[in-house]
Order: sequence, then C-alpha cells, then structure tokens
Amino acid sequence: MRSLLSIRLLSIRLLSLALSAAVVTGCGNVAPSPSAPATATLAPTSPVPSAGAPPSGTPGASARPAAEVYAEIRAAVEAMRGLQPTKAVEPVTLDATQLIANLTADFDRENTPAELRLSEDLLITLGLLPPGSNLRTIMLDFQSGQVAGYYSPEKDELYVVNRSGQLDGAQIVTYAHEFTHQLDDQVLGLDKLGLDVADQSDQQLARLALVEGDATSIQTAYMTTNLTPQQLGEVLAASMDPKALEALQNAPPFVRETALFPYERGLAFVSTLLGQGGYEAVDAAFKDPPGSTEQILHPEKYAQREEPTAVTLPDVAKALGTGWTAAGQDTLGELLLSIWLTQGGVPGVEAQAAAAGWGGDRLVILRGPDGAVGVGIATTWDTAADAADFLTAASTAARAGDPDGVVASDGARTVLVAVGARAADILAALAG
Repeated sequence: MRSLLSIRLLSIRLLSLALSAAVVTGCGNVAPSPSAPATATLAPTSPVPSAGAPPSGTPGASARPAAEVYAEIRAAVEAMRGLQPTKAVEPVTLDATQLIANLTADFDRENTPAELRLSEDLLITLGLLPPGSNLRTIMLDFQSGQVAGYYSPEKDELYVVNRSGQLDGAQIVTYAHEFTHQLDDQVLGLDKLGLDVADQSDQQLARLALVEGDATSIQTAYMTTNLTPQQLGEVLAASMDPKALEALQNAPPFVRETALFPYERGLAFVSTLLGQGGYEAVDAAFKDPPGSTEQILHPEKYAQREEPTAVTLPDVAKALGTGWTAAGQDTLGELLLSIWLTQGGVPGVEAQAAAAGWGGDRLVILRGPDGAVGVGIATTWDTAADAADFLTAASTAARAGDPDGVVASDGARTVLVAVGARAADILAALAG
C-alpha cells in the first residue's frame, strides 16, 4: 500500500473528461492564456495528422481501423509534448466487466487486509469516513464508475475503456491522455517521482498532480485542435454519463476531493509552468518535482522552492503505556488538512484560508487495548498568525466527530491536534 491516506487512489487514472467538457462548453479556463510565450503553446507547431478530422467525404474515426487512429493520435501528441517514445505500447481496449476485474485484481495485489484496516481506522477516527466504512468497496465502486483508461508504469501497459462499442471522442482524448503518461514514463521516468513512498501522502498527491496535470494539458490541447464537433459532443456526453456522475456523487467527500485534485489543480499548476517556459519547464519539474500540495496550490511557492518543514514526533505510544503501539505515520499537507477542516464543519473558504499558512506536519496513528484507536498530529505554520488561524479552525474540526478531541498551541507556530481514544494523553505526549 502506498500510504495510510492514499491507497490505490494514487494511480495513473483518467478522471478528467469533465475538464475536457468544460472546454467544450466554455465553462472553464483550463488552457494557458493565448498571450503566453510561443514556447508555451499547446497546439502543434507543424501540421500533424488529425485523428478526429479526416478530409471531407471520408469516414470518421469510428469507421476507421483503431490502429490507424491511434497512430495519428501518437503523432500529434509527440509533436505537442516534444517527446519521443522509446518503445511501442499498444493500447488494450477493456469493456466495463474487464475494467472491474482489472481494478479489483490490482487493488487486492497492492493492499493487504491489515493495511486496509489501518487506513480505515485512521480515516474514520479523523472523521474523513463514516464509522463502519469499507474502504475496499468505496474505492472499487468509485473507480469502476469513473475510470476511462489508465497507464500502468509497473506493467508497461496502457488501457482504454470502451463503454460505447465504438471509437468515439471520449476514447480518443483518453488515449491522448494515457499516451502522454507513457511518454513521460519512458523519457522522464515516473519511477523517479517517489509515488510509492509509504508514509508521504502529501508528497504523493503533489507529484501525482504534476503527472496528471501534464497529461490533462495535452489531452485538452489535442481535443481543441483535432476533434470534430460530433466528437466534442461525445466527450461532453461522456462527462455527463449517469453512472459516472452517480459514482462521483456517492463517493465520500474525502475520496472525491483527493481524486479530482491531481487533474484540476495539477492542470492549473502545469499551465503556470507552460506560461513560464513551455514544456521545457514541465520537463524540468519532473526532474525537480514539487514536494507538497502547498506548492501545487500556490505555484509561486514551488518557484521559490518553499519546502515543507520536517516535523519529528516523540514516542507517543511509550507515553501512553502498556498495550499501546504506533501503527503508522504520515504527512497530511495543506490539501488534506483543508479537507479535514471542511469535513469537520469549517466553511470551505475559511478552511482553505486556515490551511494556507501550512509549513509542515506529521501524524501518528496509535492502537491500544480492546481495539482503541487514537490519532495525534503535530503541525507547524509559516507565522504565528497562520498558527492562530488554524488553531481556531482545528478546534471546530477536532470536536465535530469526537467530543473528546483536543487542540493546543505553543503560542507561536506550533499547533497540536489529538482525536480518538486517550486524546488528552496523546496531546500531552506530543507537547512533552
């Protein structure tokens, strides 16, 4: 399992048709400004074959051999991204049944029952999932309704889901997205990003945002320059598919927010890089990747290389006494703290503002006798004023699902939070 808070969610999946639909309808500014430097343009700099706009009088993409269409998409994406593949990876088409089988097999291979129980205990204790939640069921239900395709760096395989029975606009832009992942993996090395670090959820989300933001920028550019009006309509229709919308609406807010973040905020982050230096700047970011969701949410902090402050926890389990153990640690970061505050009853805008001065944090989940579970979090903030803002918001969130939840500050830049069993003792151990 990748980390306590990110499980299979942090895989290279396509959840971004909704962003493409926003471009179709003019509801979102997801591409770099037309005033950006020439090096930042997303359109091909020289004519390339168009997968969705064959010459007048010829059949559309759905009537042509899929291999021919995919080859044209690859040529266009290679020109846009400025990268060349090192070897061919032929796309595999999945139907809905095969998709569910693949997702289930991958999930069970990567997550042991013990790891799932630990994540469930943590998320439930924090109030991010309802009591009694089955994380395996939640994630598989969400992914089976949302995934349109994926690239597996571990297996070097690329999949496109076909729900319509024909090669339509949604599958075309899905392949453009996933082929970008293939290029990034082969040329820049996705394995160098640390997406599998076991106790760094914040860092994983930040680096996944770079990966998905890059692929979504290419997907969007390809769509706006190559698809016919009919195919654009097919993309819009796919983004409004009732089953996909149901999966999104039924997912717990924590799952939904962390799933959409890499695509929505990742695209905004990559668009900033494109405006500064084109895809050369994006390539440089892969070599010097963001270290926190704070840097994704505030690209200027990435430009300034404002790195997270390392937070070290004392031996809280020892302070609690016999029968208590530290089951795991993780770092939440600005995004996850903001979600936690919102879930705890703090209005969204206030939660985002309270988390915006984040400097660093560390969380520990503790297990004790008779199934007791407690969580302690130590945070540090950029200024004392930032710490005071978080203290106020965290006091609300900590007690939302746990009347015994406690929060304390050192009066400067440190704020401590404890929820669950023995919360007051955990807080004292963190402070001591």
